[in-house]
Amino acid sequence: MPEIPLPPELLQFQRTLVPPAAGNAKELLASFDAYTNQGMPEVGGIELKVPLREANGWQVTADVYRPMGEPPFPALVYLHGGAWVMGAPATHRRLAADLATLGLLTVVVDYRRAPRHRFPAAVEDTLHAVAWARSAAARFGGDPDRLLLGGDSAGANLAAAALATGAAGPIEAALLCYGIYDVQRSLPVVERLVGGRDPDTQLYLEPDDARQLLDDPRLHPERHCAGFPPSLVLVGDQDPLLGESRSLAERLAAAAVPHELAVIAGAPHGFLQLPTLPAHAEGLSRIARFLTARGLAVLPGAPAPGG
Repeated sequence: MPEIPLPPELLQFQRTLVPPAAGNAKELLASFDAYTNQGMPEVGGIELKVPLREANGWQVTADVYRPMGEPPFPALVYLHGGAWVMGAPATHRRLAADLATLGLLTVVVDYRRAPRHRFPAAVEDTLHAVAWARSAAARFGGDPDRLLLGGDSAGANLAAAALATGAAGPIEAALLCYGIYDVQRSLPVVERLVGGRDPDTQLYLEPDDARQLLDDPRLHPERHCAGFPPSLVLVGDQDPLLGESRSLAERLAAAAVPHELAVIAGAPHGFLQLPTLPAHAEGLSRIARFLTARGLAVLPGAPAPGG
């Protein structure tokens, strides 16, 4: 695979990172978190670590971001990225606030992660979070009849997997950002993050699952997308996973699912978490336009649908 050049804004930030002393990576991660979460916009309120359930020793929680304005708001269940092994709601604070400024009650789920909790734990937590939001969104100002599902990277995979099972219930729209839609196909790209492509070494799947679940909708959601809601498939043209999004869009088209493939010029993987990149603002604008056309969000300064 040819090397993909980094955008100049990201290169500039990269130069500010100092290698951690004495092998302490926490300082480096803190620097990156500070960068990705800088400049958070004002929202109507934030509730952290709202308990959803306990599962195998893991307390599944969610951070809930309320928009400004009068409820009820469309409610977005959002799954963070991190190759199924990293990331957390705390790494997506700025992005969650950005989504809340579009008028979405944004619920960022702290799902179980590998290797301690392998597949299908995170998919199960996603489905539980959707059911929880359907019953509890009104407590936070959300409209349970206008429920959305989305995520980025591995989180987009989880969102798509939940939709592919058919068990998520009615969903108004999906926001699928630079995701993985066929796990086996993507392993050559993400193998360094998940322990390799060999079933005996990679971290997300149990070896037997990797060998046997070759058409499971939770692992290959693009093959089971006929029941998807209207979907925004968002990706950068510099993303090594670009092919995943293009393939999903082709499958959605073949299944006559309303969708939009938005390819952002010059954008690398993870650009929604890189607030100094022009692609960050462009990506949010594409999300806003997609949702506004469906009466699910309002562009800044624009009248509400029907207003």
